[in-house]
Amino acid sequence: MAQHYEPHHPDPDALAERVYRNVALIFREDEGDFLTASLTAIPAAQTLILTEDDQFLEDLPGQVRLDYTAAGLDEIPIRFDAVRRRIGAALSTLGPEARIVVDMRWGLRSVSASANFERWGSQCDQLVAELGLNIISIYGRGLLIEDQLVAAFRGHSHFLSPSGVYSNPYWLPEKYLNGTTLTQQVAFLLGRLVPDYGGVIPESEVAQGAASGADPRWLGTSRRVRPRAGSDDIWKIRCFGRLRIYLSDGSQIRWGIPGSAPKKTKALFAYLLQCGERGARAEQLAELLWGDVPDEATKRSRLHHAIAMLRKTLGGREFVVRTGEYYSLAPPSGTWIDITSFEQLCNRAKVLAKSGDDTGAITLLDAADRLYTGDLFEDLLPEYVESDVGDWVLPRRTWFKDMALKVHRDKAEILRHQGRLGDALDCCQKALAMDPTCEIAHAEAMRIFHDQNRPDTITRQYRQYRTAMDAIGAEPETDDLRNLHNELLKAQ
Repeated sequence: MAQHYEPHHPDPDALAERVYRNVALIFREDEGDFLTASLTAIPAAQTLILTEDDQFLEDLPGQVRLDYTAAGLDEIPIRFDAVRRRIGAALSTLGPEARIVVDMRWGLRSVSASANFERWGSQCDQLVAELGLNIISIYGRGLLIEDQLVAAFRGHSHFLSPSGVYSNPYWLPEKYLNGTTLTQQVAFLLGRLVPDYGGVIPESEVAQGAASGADPRWLGTSRRVRPRAGSDDIWKIRCFGRLRIYLSDGSQIRWGIPGSAPKKTKALFAYLLQCGERGARAEQLAELLWGDVPDEATKRSRLHHAIAMLRKTLGGREFVVRTGEYYSLAPPSGTWIDITSFEQLCNRAKVLAKSGDDTGAITLLDAADRLYTGDLFEDLLPEYVESDVGDWVLPRRTWFKDMALKVHRDKAEILRHQGRLGDALDCCQKALAMDPTCEIAHAEAMRIFHDQNRPDTITRQYRQYRTAMDAIGAEPETDDLRNLHNELLKAQ
């Protein structure tokens, strides 16, 4: 039974103060009362709603709508300064006490939604400061993956619910994210959590350069790829298909800088990336890139040059850290990687499908499909992928490809149950274009033909599978597909 939420009646004195906030509202899509009751905590005579869903808050009075295209939220890359200008122009027709409500499903239209969500919080801060009004970003919990939920948590100063507005104790204003010391940040957070602590850390203790308050971005740059902690440039690392790194302005890092060997530089980056925080020993890296060179001194010298070229390629020494005999990547805080979002989208889609939310599951499966643009690190030379330094690519490449095939199969299965047999068959064909021997795609196609009452086509599909297996000189590991073929024919 859906819970009924009593509207919150805000304190008139608080309204008189006209305190404007950057607010997040996270709700379950099946609890519409939660959403409408929450919005009463920040009342306004007029509301600018950014959405493309005609039914989203359709009964809210005094509203003006701005779609994602008009706002610039579907551009690649998104130019947030232009987005802010367009929102400001749309507000010109509303009164001074208006508010902005943003349907955050705009993020699902881009392949790097989590990275864009990381930047959205600071854009909201700027809109609040520039326009002097409340901005409420509404996140549907069903479609949020982990990275996006964390981005929402860190990006907004307040949260909204039917019982009122709540301060986010972990939020930092933009001015505290850059150019301030760790001690200054701690002092701000202490004062935010407990007002009486506001003066506990005196100004004399926060001088620039103090050992306990060194700039957090150069006091041991984070080695983990984690949610953004500042407004510096971030990387968007695409590992599917060609390995590439995008900056916030949409430009790509160039691998072929003078003096470098781009293929080796790219392989070095990819290997360090998959090694994670621990990194890799120098001898491993040397063996990866120069396994055919017998002289260890020569390999070590070449590695030092390759590391220097990688640092130059990435834009600074700080992005490749050496600790004793180990090297590791230290990407900018907030860096986004497609493989992480891909896994989270696939897992979340399974949860939604099992709960009966077919529409949400398809939305996330489509997002996962957009992310998978080819095999993992497909442009690395075979000599680096198939080197003596362990099986560091092929197992992962196979695993991700299997996940991508299941994305198409899972979507086909949902569509088949909905009676959309033509669309379901298209999904199977996409999977078979990737891998003609994909047993699960052949099986799903056969079930579709069964629902279409096409027994001859069921048999033809099974023969196509056997032909594809023969072409690579392989035998089926089980009789499952043959058994399915026979069962479907008997059921006709």
